[in-house]
Amino acid sequence: MCVKCYKCFRPKKSCYCKYITEIPTKCKVIFLMHPKEAYKQKTGTGRLACLSLVDSEIIIGIDFTHNKRLNDLLSDSQYFPIVLYPDENALTAKSETLKVASENKRILVIVVDATWLIAKKMMKLSKNLQALQKISFLPSAGYQSKFTFKRQPARDYLSTIESCYYLLNEFKQNSLEDSGTSFEPLMDIFQKMVEFQLESQKERERQGQPSRYQNIEAQVKKNEKQQNFQAALENLD
Repeated sequence: MCVKCYKCFRPKKSCYCKYITEIPTKCKVIFLMHPKEAYKQKTGTGRLACLSLVDSEIIIGIDFTHNKRLNDLLSDSQYFPIVLYPDENALTAKSETLKVASENKRILVIVVDATWLIAKKMMKLSKNLQALQKISFLPSAGYQSKFTFKRQPARDYLSTIESCYYLLNEFKQNSLEDSGTSFEPLMDIFQKMVEFQLESQKERERQGQPSRYQNIEAQVKKNEKQQNFQAALENLD
């Protein structure tokens, strides 16, 4: 029987907790985690990000419209809530609106932790998220994922922990986080996970076992077709 660590939800023999460094932040980060990410996804990085960022939280669900914990946070006057999600009117770390808000309130960053297609569904279902201000990376950033053992739908699709790392560094560069805070531990634990998965895959190959990511690759290709079809439909509107 596999014995799990109930902090990182990894098997005890491959527990990542010893590699985690806690990072204090001026903002508060909330992860809205899809149940598949919470309970089935072996390579999900949202939990690792949450364990690393002090005072962050995970809220599990799909439709958060009536989620008490999230709505309590959204109605708390000490916070300025923003959703990390692409939008043509999204703020960036350089936005004056964010700078002014941070002078009197604590920025509440809401991260939707799911695959891109599922995240879109979660946003569509969650009425309380739709009216919130969105935030995106700086247009010139050009970040690319280092998720080397797992094919992403596109090179600029980032894992949850990478998204947190880049956003918090943009905050730091624009005085929204303390200049002395290092967010490198996020990428350190992410790299440890990548190294472990690559080594595990090599071991499976040595034993003549199929890649555990074959189904993921097939799903990625299926998702790409669905996205292309949806984009074509939208262009007809």
